[in-house]
Amino acid sequence: MSDLSKQAALLGMADFFRFFLKTLIGIALARLLTPQDLGSYRQLFLIYSTLSGVLLLGFPQSLQYFLPKSSTHLERIRLITRTMNVVSGLGLICAAILWFGRQPIALAFNNPDLARLLPIYSIYPIFIFITQIYSSIMLGLKESGRSASFLIYAILCDLVIVLGVAVWSRDLQMIVLAVVFSALLQWLYAIWNLRKLNNGWDFANFKGFRTQLDYTIPLGLSLLVGVLSVQLDKLMISGFFNPEQFAVFSLGAIELPLIGIIINSVNAILLPNISALDKNSMSDIFRASVRKNAILVFPLTVVFFIYAREFITFVYGNIYLESALYFRIYLLLLPLRVATYGIIFQARGKTRLVMYDAIIMLFLNAILNYLLIRIWGMKGAAWATVIVSWLILLVYLWQIKYPLELKLSALFPIPQLIRNAICALLPLAAVIPISALISSSFIRMIVGGSLYMLLYLGVCRLLRVILPIDVDFALSLLKFRKQS
Repeated sequence: MSDLSKQAALLGMADFFRFFLKTLIGIALARLLTPQDLGSYRQLFLIYSTLSGVLLLGFPQSLQYFLPKSSTHLERIRLITRTMNVVSGLGLICAAILWFGRQPIALAFNNPDLARLLPIYSIYPIFIFITQIYSSIMLGLKESGRSASFLIYAILCDLVIVLGVAVWSRDLQMIVLAVVFSALLQWLYAIWNLRKLNNGWDFANFKGFRTQLDYTIPLGLSLLVGVLSVQLDKLMISGFFNPEQFAVFSLGAIELPLIGIIINSVNAILLPNISALDKNSMSDIFRASVRKNAILVFPLTVVFFIYAREFITFVYGNIYLESALYFRIYLLLLPLRVATYGIIFQARGKTRLVMYDAIIMLFLNAILNYLLIRIWGMKGAAWATVIVSWLILLVYLWQIKYPLELKLSALFPIPQLIRNAICALLPLAAVIPISALISSSFIRMIVGGSLYMLLYLGVCRLLRVILPIDVDFALSLLKFRKQS
């Protein structure tokens, strides 16, 4: 197994563990809280993710770009220290916005409960902003093991503290306090482990800050607009509908988390390692990652689409069955996730293009969300996000081909992707009739899903979608896991 694959595998396993425990927390909260309280809880994190996207700009991502390029240890120390200082200040600003803006925010979200929860929750960004850049620092230093350890520690804090308080009290205010306390423990972990990389307040640390800002601000603005684009449907649903309806929508309007784990782990390793490569070497690595990503993305898209109702019912209960509709619509975004197009622009230092694309996406998303919500209600918001995301793909491809002067055929293995899509669809001819014979929704999902994956793997080997190198990689991954 290559070094890059080992790093991605390690980070992926840690992130999968984090996903598994986070899913358990989400399932438990959905069953412990009323839809009203669950909607309020999820709105708190919607507000935070939006504000953090606004304030953090591209500072975490800039660390993954600049740290590998730092020529001396002192330069790395200065970069890390000034970023920590700036991000800490931004965390205080975020806390102030949540505290002083609690009444307007509660009014905008049609949820009076937020006015009493936000003062407690306002402490959260003071701690969590630093933890958000901790993993970026470790990845920028190519210390993927330390990043993975922190991911595990962070989710264990949430599992023990947040879920423990939820089971004990079933009180939303106590749960929010638990969230803040868990963030404090994560902050202490990050600060302790970064103590040797932080030389405190020193104006000398800001040497090179202008260069960092030149990279960070365009990227940050694009990420900001990207966050708004991703969250826009949920923000608009919060404005048009009540917290109970928002809870139903938000449980379904998600990307399949497993895919996000895989792709984010790969990209977190790719960016620091392709930033200094020439076009040909970068294209080879990116193309290989796209082909491998598709082997997982395509079948998971199909199998979860077929068993969306069974999956939502099993995870959240019959009360949230309506969420399956939004879940299915959002699954149509998954084929796009075989690649993260912005990473190409970041690796080439063209963050302004990412910013322009994000602005276009936000503008189109806002218009289409408003129109389709008026026409179709909550499902209109989901369709708007899917339509705009596919349209913006055309812009990405044009920019990659012309402004970046890269060959699309060198980056995207189109024939292999087409064969992979065919392999993902063929098993349905056997799986759908067999599933129709099973009355139990849980057994239908398990049996049908297992049969589908077995048939998919067989067809992939037959049509050479899965290559011997992929089998060797999977076997080495299992060996690596045992050794670690």
